[in-house]
Amino acid sequence: MSKFKKIMIALMVVVLIFVIATYIIIMPFMTATKGAKIAKYANPQKALLVIDVQEDFTGTTAKPPLPYKNSEKIISRINEIVSAAEAKKYEIIYIKQEFAGAAVLISKLFVNGTALKGSPGVEIDKRVKIVSKNIFPKSVGDAFSNPEFEKYLISNSVDELFLTGLDAEHCVHLTAKGALNRGYKVNVLTDALLLRNEGKWEGLLKLYQEEGLKLISGI
Repeated sequence: MSKFKKIMIALMVVVLIFVIATYIIIMPFMTATKGAKIAKYANPQKALLVIDVQEDFTGTTAKPPLPYKNSEKIISRINEIVSAAEAKKYEIIYIKQEFAGAAVLISKLFVNGTALKGSPGVEIDKRVKIVSKNIFPKSVGDAFSNPEFEKYLISNSVDELFLTGLDAEHCVHLTAKGALNRGYKVNVLTDALLLRNEGKWEGLLKLYQEEGLKLISGI
């Protein structure tokens, strides 16, 4: 075998390994988790989730093409919903994205190196109303990837979720699907979501309904 062929084969092997490794890293960001079905609680509770409304996505540390459009308006609406949920005695939970380890590559490739664990940008946007200490980090899209989050819902007999935050196409959607996989009733607050690709709103909302998600505005 010629030296040239050996080099080409070696390069092909390297490329193949890179593609496989990238696929393994990316797949958890594109897939909803699965888990055991929740029990039928004697006194079921409701929870509001505020997903990924963080400084790197909507706040002062956001880098172009971020922050999201209409961040100020949507955060104001989220705060109104938080107040309403608090008055109704819902569990109020904040989720935040933290890229670490191999996932740092995903951040650098797709979101301009944002939300790196330990950086100021992972913190919840300062404009968001914080009314509880229920803050759960996640390393991939679906919030149920954090077992502590799932344990919290179970320990508090939660069987119905209300979702706000970002991104409507990715982390909100994956968390909603993860919840459906476990038997939760899932409400998506369409007036409290952010979507980078705003041209996808119509198709995305139709998909939500087809999957069994309830679309509402306000609680």
